Amino acid sequence: MFQSFLQCNSSGMIDCNLRVRKINRTTAALAGNLTINVDLGRDIETSVDFYHSALGNNQFNKYPMKIGPMSLCDYLEHLWGDYRGYVVGFVPNVPETGECPLTRRTLLVNDLILDPRIFPPYVPTGLWMMLWRKAYDTTSQNNTCSKC
Repeated sequence: MFQSFLQCNSSGMIDCNLRVRKINRTTAALAGNLTINVDLGRDIETSVDFYHSALGNNQFNKYPMKIGPMSLCDYLEHLWGDYRGYVVGFVPNVPETGECPLTRRTLLVNDLILDPRIFPPYVPTGLWMMLWRKAYDTTSQNNTCSKC
Protein backbone atom coordinates (compact mmCIF):
# COMPACT_ATOMS: atom_id res chain seq x y z
CA MET A 1 0.00 0.00 0.00
CA PHE A 2 1.21 3.50 -0.75
CA GLN A 3 1.89 5.88 2.11
CA SER A 4 3.20 8.87 0.19
CA PHE A 5 4.60 9.93 -3.16
CA LEU A 6 7.25 12.61 -3.39
CA GLN A 7 7.07 14.51 -6.62
CA CYS A 8 9.69 13.97 -9.26
CA ASN A 9 12.16 16.76 -9.89
CA SER A 10 11.18 18.03 -13.28
CA SER A 11 13.87 18.83 -15.79
CA GLY A 12 11.31 19.56 -18.47
CA MET A 13 11.36 15.97 -19.70
CA ILE A 14 8.72 14.61 -17.32
CA ASP A 15 6.08 16.44 -15.28
CA CYS A 16 4.36 14.66 -12.38
CA ASN A 17 1.01 15.38 -10.86
CA LEU A 18 0.58 12.26 -8.73
CA ARG A 19 -0.71 11.88 -5.20
CA VAL A 20 -1.73 9.13 -2.82
CA ARG A 21 -5.39 9.13 -1.93
CA LYS A 22 -7.42 6.93 0.38
CA ILE A 23 -10.03 4.79 -1.36
CA ASN A 24 -11.41 3.53 1.93
CA ARG A 25 -10.08 3.13 5.47
CA THR A 26 -7.68 0.32 4.58
CA THR A 27 -6.66 1.00 0.97
CA ALA A 28 -4.57 3.79 -0.53
CA ALA A 29 -4.03 4.32 -4.24
CA LEU A 30 -1.84 6.42 -6.51
CA ALA A 31 -3.81 8.82 -8.72
CA GLY A 32 -3.02 11.65 -11.13
CA ASN A 33 -1.01 11.97 -14.31
CA LEU A 34 2.55 11.75 -15.54
CA THR A 35 3.35 13.80 -18.64
CA ILE A 36 6.32 12.81 -20.79
CA ASN A 37 7.19 15.98 -22.75
CA VAL A 38 9.89 14.55 -25.05
CA ASP A 39 10.68 11.19 -26.61
CA LEU A 40 12.89 9.19 -24.25
CA GLY A 41 15.35 6.63 -25.61
CA ARG A 42 18.74 5.06 -25.00
CA ASP A 43 20.15 8.39 -23.83
CA ILE A 44 18.14 8.15 -20.59
CA GLU A 45 19.66 6.02 -17.84
CA THR A 46 17.42 4.69 -15.09
CA SER A 47 17.94 2.82 -11.82
CA VAL A 48 15.82 1.78 -8.84
CA ASP A 49 17.01 1.49 -5.23
CA PHE A 50 14.98 0.09 -2.35
CA TYR A 51 15.13 1.07 1.32
CA HIS A 52 13.55 -0.93 4.15
CA SER A 53 12.30 0.08 7.59
CA ALA A 54 11.69 -3.15 9.50
CA LEU A 55 9.97 -1.44 12.42
CA GLY A 56 7.99 0.98 10.28
CA ASN A 57 9.50 3.97 12.09
CA ASN A 58 10.95 5.69 8.99
CA GLN A 59 14.52 4.62 9.78
CA PHE A 60 15.35 3.28 6.34
CA ASN A 61 18.32 1.10 5.47
CA LYS A 62 19.37 0.46 1.90
CA TYR A 63 18.22 -3.00 0.86
CA PRO A 64 20.46 -5.11 -1.43
CA MET A 65 17.62 -5.67 -3.92
CA LYS A 66 17.87 -3.13 -6.75
CA ILE A 67 17.66 -2.53 -10.46
CA GLY A 68 21.09 -1.28 -11.46
CA PRO A 69 21.77 1.54 -13.88
CA MET A 70 20.66 0.76 -17.42
CA SER A 71 19.29 2.63 -20.38
CA LEU A 72 15.55 3.19 -20.47
CA CYS A 73 15.30 1.08 -23.63
CA ASP A 74 17.10 -1.84 -21.97
CA TYR A 75 14.69 -1.58 -19.04
CA LEU A 76 11.66 -1.57 -21.35
CA GLU A 77 13.01 -4.51 -23.37
CA HIS A 78 14.22 -6.77 -20.55
CA LEU A 79 12.43 -5.93 -17.29
CA TRP A 80 9.23 -4.00 -18.01
CA GLY A 81 7.41 -7.14 -19.19
CA ASP A 82 7.56 -8.55 -15.64
CA TYR A 83 5.67 -5.55 -14.21
CA ARG A 84 3.48 -4.27 -17.05
CA GLY A 85 0.59 -6.64 -16.31
CA TYR A 86 0.25 -5.24 -12.80
CA VAL A 87 0.06 -1.65 -14.06
CA VAL A 88 -1.85 -1.73 -17.35
CA GLY A 89 -5.27 -2.03 -15.69
CA PHE A 90 -4.73 1.27 -13.87
CA VAL A 91 -2.70 3.13 -16.54
CA PRO A 92 -4.28 2.31 -19.93
CA ASN A 93 -1.67 3.90 -22.23
CA VAL A 94 1.37 2.50 -20.44
CA PRO A 95 4.21 1.59 -22.86
CA GLU A 96 4.36 -1.84 -24.46
CA THR A 97 7.21 -4.18 -23.59
CA GLY A 98 10.21 -3.26 -25.75
CA GLU A 99 8.70 0.02 -27.00
CA CYS A 100 11.61 2.34 -27.64
CA PRO A 101 11.89 5.27 -27.80
CA LEU A 102 9.20 6.01 -25.26
CA THR A 103 7.15 8.60 -27.13
CA ARG A 104 5.73 11.72 -25.54
CA ARG A 105 2.38 11.11 -23.90
CA THR A 106 0.35 11.68 -20.78
CA LEU A 107 -0.05 8.64 -18.56
CA LEU A 108 -3.31 8.84 -16.61
CA VAL A 109 -2.97 6.92 -13.35
CA ASN A 110 -6.43 5.78 -12.21
CA ASP A 111 -6.20 4.66 -8.57
CA LEU A 112 -3.18 2.38 -8.91
CA ILE A 113 -3.22 -0.15 -6.08
CA LEU A 114 -0.04 -2.16 -5.53
CA ASP A 115 -0.54 -5.88 -6.03
CA PRO A 116 1.59 -7.80 -3.51
CA ARG A 117 2.37 -10.42 -6.19
CA ILE A 118 4.60 -7.84 -7.91
CA PHE A 119 7.23 -8.42 -5.22
CA PRO A 120 9.38 -11.55 -4.83
CA PRO A 121 8.28 -13.90 -2.02
CA TYR A 122 11.48 -13.33 -0.01
CA VAL A 123 10.78 -9.60 0.51
CA PRO A 124 10.25 -8.99 4.26
CA THR A 125 7.33 -7.09 5.73
CA GLY A 126 7.74 -3.54 6.94
CA LEU A 127 7.79 -0.05 5.50
CA TRP A 128 9.48 0.34 2.11
CA MET A 129 10.78 3.28 0.16
CA MET A 130 11.60 3.08 -3.55
CA LEU A 131 13.87 5.64 -5.19
CA TRP A 132 13.60 5.65 -8.98
CA ARG A 133 16.27 7.74 -10.67
CA LYS A 134 16.66 8.92 -14.22
CA ALA A 135 19.59 10.73 -15.72
CA TYR A 136 20.46 12.01 -19.16
CA ASP A 137 23.42 9.99 -20.45
CA THR A 138 25.61 12.43 -22.38
CA THR A 139 28.02 9.65 -23.41
CA SER A 140 25.37 7.66 -25.29
CA GLN A 141 25.99 7.12 -28.99
CA ASN A 142 22.28 6.76 -29.82
CA ASN A 143 20.84 10.04 -28.56
CA THR A 144 17.19 10.23 -29.53
CA CYS A 145 16.09 13.05 -27.25
CA SER A 146 16.35 16.22 -29.33
CA LYS A 147 15.03 18.73 -26.75
CA CYS A 148 16.91 17.53 -23.66
